[in-house]
Amino acid sequence: MKSFFRTTALLTIICCSLMACGDKDEDGAGGGDNGNPEQPTLKITPIDKLNQGTTTLNSHADVTSRSSLKMNYRSYISLGKSALGVDKPHYPRIKKMANGNYIMFFHNNQIGASCYYAYSQDLKLWSAKGKIFSNYSITDSKGNANERRFSNSDGLVLSNGDILVVASYRANEGYKDLPLDAGLVMSRSTDNGARWSTPISIYQGVNWEPYLLQLPSGEIHCYFTDSSRTNIEGTDTGTAMIVSKDNGKTWTPGFGSVPFYVIRTKHVKNGNTYFNNQMPSVIKLNGSNELAAALEANIGSYNISFAYSGEDGEWEYLKVNEEGPIDRHDSAFEGSAPYLVQFPSGETVVSYNKSSTYYMKMGDAKSRNFADKSYAPFPGKGFWGTLERIDEHQLLGAMPNTADGIIMLAPFILNHRITAARRNIKVDGDNSEWNNTDHALFVGDKSQAQGTLRCTFDNDNVYFLVEVLDKSISKDDYATIYISPVTENGKLTNEACRIRVSHDGLRSSDVYSGSWTGANLNLSVGAAFQGTVFNSYDEDYGYIVEIAIPRSKLNVKSGEILVNFSIFDSQGGEDAVSDTSVASTVNWIPINGL
Repeated sequence: MKSFFRTTALLTIICCSLMACGDKDEDGAGGGDNGNPEQPTLKITPIDKLNQGTTTLNSHADVTSRSSLKMNYRSYISLGKSALGVDKPHYPRIKKMANGNYIMFFHNNQIGASCYYAYSQDLKLWSAKGKIFSNYSITDSKGNANERRFSNSDGLVLSNGDILVVASYRANEGYKDLPLDAGLVMSRSTDNGARWSTPISIYQGVNWEPYLLQLPSGEIHCYFTDSSRTNIEGTDTGTAMIVSKDNGKTWTPGFGSVPFYVIRTKHVKNGNTYFNNQMPSVIKLNGSNELAAALEANIGSYNISFAYSGEDGEWEYLKVNEEGPIDRHDSAFEGSAPYLVQFPSGETVVSYNKSSTYYMKMGDAKSRNFADKSYAPFPGKGFWGTLERIDEHQLLGAMPNTADGIIMLAPFILNHRITAARRNIKVDGDNSEWNNTDHALFVGDKSQAQGTLRCTFDNDNVYFLVEVLDKSISKDDYATIYISPVTENGKLTNEACRIRVSHDGLRSSDVYSGSWTGANLNLSVGAAFQGTVFNSYDEDYGYIVEIAIPRSKLNVKSGEILVNFSIFDSQGGEDAVSDTSVASTVNWIPINGL
């Protein structure tokens, strides 16, 4: 039997009232063992219902160094043959369509012979749709029997809702020596992927890894790894592109012509000069015409490089033996297979592979400065991952787990500066006074237990709302809020405090004096939970805690404080926005508007 409990605490005095309700039947009606009338149950707000307000472009450009990402573990899935229809899916590219659903492009095996696609409405259930570009027999340009094969498909949802998909094609046998039998092929859907046009060839030449970008003007860029420069050195490549100004109907330079060479860096090997910078991912930066590209540099070891077009948004067209652009950051850090996105609030994110592990780094609004620390969320090993931003606070990340023949996929939540809203709060463990548009912080990448933190205020108090979804509430589980004023050097001072709460209310309150020491902060706490804490065999729901702390206990500077937030779950351990083991507020999240 599930139970609903509400607890209120003032200072260290705790008053409890218990209300029990039986499991609901299929119609949602309560049926307690003793015929008790139906009692209210909790309504915990999931993270995808929060942060729904409109974001001002580059609103967080001044504070991106404090922003971070958290995987939503509850929404992590692994997609194998039953979902995608192939044994070894590789090179996933996921796009959110105009109708709000999702399409994934991929190929089978490491290199691929055909390109496939699948649909999902909710990112949980996927439906395999088969091949979008299928391999077939050819007589190649040297008159030999051969086979045309396809790899590296990438999609783009246009501003009018059409979907373009491109892929690299090649002759299977001796492809490096058969540039006339290699190129790029494109297909279009005008009905959210239900039907596709007959494929057309848009570029001729040996290539890999096409990438599509549409600018606000409507101009479409198709970037790709140009592998046709020379046959002397396998890593003698660069990034080239072709351009369409009519929604992908025609392309310049035309089929059979030399492409626009746009990004390449010289390197010397055995006294010979070669070029590199390949596998491009390109974005137009917020509030600017400037284009930023993340690239792979394969010059004996793999590194991530960046290049920038300048404020006019125009790449200089290079000669085949020329490097450029001038504005670039070669070999910024170790890694390969980058993918670059930007949030409306300003943060850029690059994903990449290193030692067969999928990593993500947070960058600034100009895509020039990236965090030293990287984030490795997925459990499996593989390569060729991807990103897709799905709203103003969430993006998707995906990468193959090559050993298991699956695609690992999860949404990631952006934690960044939040703004507190003024409102009247009754501290009773009831969240009905809080709005879903509230800004919130999120933790939940370690286990199914996940928590959110929100903040509001009035003239006398600052209020926090903690909501934790947990299918197995333990007496040892808790949530912790760390609060500090902004300090000059990011060190904790004696003005910092720590509040620890659990399903049944206040656990402890502390101030910092070289270590955390118990202190009376004159807190008011109200808590409620739904579940049976001492029964590990059933499924619980979670808990809500409201906290009021007098403004007099906080040093609010210019309407702002810094917070860190964590939950401890007996199954997943501690999960925190920022590392709680270091005495530093450098990566804590600002709350402003107070």
